Amino acid sequence: MEAKIGDSVLYYETFGEGHPLVLIRGLGSNADHWYEQASVFSREYRVIVFDNRGVARSSQPGGEFSVLMMAQDTLALLDFLGIRKAHVLGLSMGGMIAQEMAINYPDRVSSLVLACTHCGGQHQIRASAKVGALFMDMIYVASDESKVKAAGCLFHKETLEKRPEVARRYSEIALNHPVGTRVLAQQWEAVLKHDTFDRLPRIETPTLVLTGDADLLIPPGNSEILAARIPGAELKIISGGGHQVLVEHPEACNAAVLEFLRRLN
Repeated sequence: MEAKIGDSVLYYETFGEGHPLVLIRGLGSNADHWYEQASVFSREYRVIVFDNRGVARSSQPGGEFSVLMMAQDTLALLDFLGIRKAHVLGLSMGGMIAQEMAINYPDRVSSLVLACTHCGGQHQIRASAKVGALFMDMIYVASDESKVKAAGCLFHKETLEKRPEVARRYSEIALNHPVGTRVLAQQWEAVLKHDTFDRLPRIETPTLVLTGDADLLIPPGNSEILAARIPGAELKIISGGGHQVLVEHPEACNAAVLEFLRRLN
């Protein structure tokens, strides 16, 4: 389905009934990548997934954009759906979008789940130079070879060796809706400008911070920073999880999220 929002169109899908739960994906990925979460969460919540601006089935309005702008896109989608307040789960860049939602529009966020993300700015813990270079090639070169090599940044080594089908399924879904180099670069520029460190203590929304202990792209120390800076935040670290821990270990991640949300109910 499509929602006309300002000068752009956002593709979205909804599943289930109950209190709204919006899921926000990261750089280059799309709504279909919530395949391990949407059907599970929709048993108890009204789940909303969507493609960020310029990605997959959503339109590209043109010009540069920011993390805050994407947060406003998300809120506009909720307005379109008649939703005043929702639980918000954001992964990676999606977690940065979720931070801006909770900081700037706290009355719209029932709870916050920040997965494999960081506060940005000088306080973030950066990936190694090798991982950073592989990721940059994926964004700016965007060849099939660079995408294959970058997979090592996204998944735990053991997953790639012993369960290659996990990474293969993720990649196949991405290939169904390939993202252009221009949009990837725009998203990356938005991520580079993201910085919430000084504003994180303003978040009063109940918050769960979730990460894998082997995330190479956004090292788990970033989640420790978020949990320390956000008042009352809980931290959950999943063993054997890389940056895509939500599809590597969906049972553990989903259980952690649902346990957190049920306590709020």
